[in-house]
Amino acid sequence: MFRSALVVTITFALGPAVPLALAQHEQHGGGKHGEEHGKPAQFKMPATYKEGVAEIQHRLHEIEELIASKELDQVHAQADVIQKVGNVLGQLALKRDSGVPKDAIKVVNKAGRELAAKFDAIDKAGDSGDLAGTRRVYEEMVSVTATLQKYVAKAFACPMKCEGGKTYSSPGTCPKCGMALKEVSPARGPHGGLIAWSGDQNCRVEATLSKDNEIRVYLCDEKSKPLSADRAAVQAHAGQEGAQHYSVTLAPDASKSFLRGRIAAAVKPPFLLMLKIDLGDSGKPQTVTIDFEAPTDMPHKEHEEQQGHKGDEHKGHRP
Repeated sequence: MFRSALVVTITFALGPAVPLALAQHEQHGGGKHGEEHGKPAQFKMPATYKEGVAEIQHRLHEIEELIASKELDQVHAQADVIQKVGNVLGQLALKRDSGVPKDAIKVVNKAGRELAAKFDAIDKAGDSGDLAGTRRVYEEMVSVTATLQKYVAKAFACPMKCEGGKTYSSPGTCPKCGMALKEVSPARGPHGGLIAWSGDQNCRVEATLSKDNEIRVYLCDEKSKPLSADRAAVQAHAGQEGAQHYSVTLAPDASKSFLRGRIAAAVKPPFLLMLKIDLGDSGKPQTVTIDFEAPTDMPHKEHEEQQGHKGDEHKGHRP
C-alpha cells in the first residue's frame, strides 16, 4: 500500500512538469530556434516618452541591419526590446513632462501596443527564415513608429551653441547672440539618419551622412512605407548658412531603395542639405531642409564591408 501511494505521488508531481517545460520550449521556437535566439539584448528601460521612442527607433535600425545581412535568427532579441518598450509607452506618455498632448495619449497607447503585438509575427518570420515576411513586418513596425514620433516633444537651441546643450520648448531667439533658435532634430530613422517631413506631410525623408561626405536619401510616403528611389525627381544643394551652396547630384542605388550622392569637399558640417522633391503625383514639389551637425554614422563603405563580413561569418547558417 505504501509503495502504491509513493508511485502515485511521484507520477503526480512529475506529470505537470513535463508539459510546462515543453510549453516554455515551444514558446521560444523549439529546440534549434530557441538556441539561435541567444542572449537577450541588453537595454535600460526608458524613463521618458522621448527616450522610449528613441529606443524603439534604435532597435528598428538594428533589425534593418539584420535583414540586410540575413541574420534573421537574431531579430528576436531586438524585437523583444521593442515589445517591452511599446507596452509601456502609454504610461510614459501620461507623465506630466512627456510633451504628449492629453488628447493624443490614447493614440500613443494604442500605437505602442500595436507595435508590441507585432513581436510574434516578426519573431515567427525570422525563425522560419522568411526574409520577405520579416521585412514586411519590419516595414509595418516602422509605419507605426512614425505615429509615435509625431508626439515626441520638440526642442529648440541656438545654432551657435552659445548655451551649450541648453534647449527650449518653443521657438524664439538666443538670449546671448540673438539668433533664431533652431529645432533640434531628435528623430533618427531606421538607417540611423536624420528625419524630416515635407510641408504637406506626404513624404518622410531620412538622410544619412558619412565621414567621407556621402549622402544617402531614403524616401517614404505619409505612412512611412518606403518609396522606390527612382520614383522621385530630387534636386539637392548643400552648404553652410550664409555661405555658398553647392549642387549635389543624387542617383538611385542599384537596389532603388535610396538615392546616393556626394557633398563637395569644401562643405563641412555643420551645413544644410536642401532637397526639392517631386513625387510625380500631381502634387506640388516639396522642399525639405535637413541640418547636419556631424556625420550620422560610420562611413557607408565601412558599414557595407562590415555587413559583408557578417554575411561571410554566417555562411552555412540558414538565411
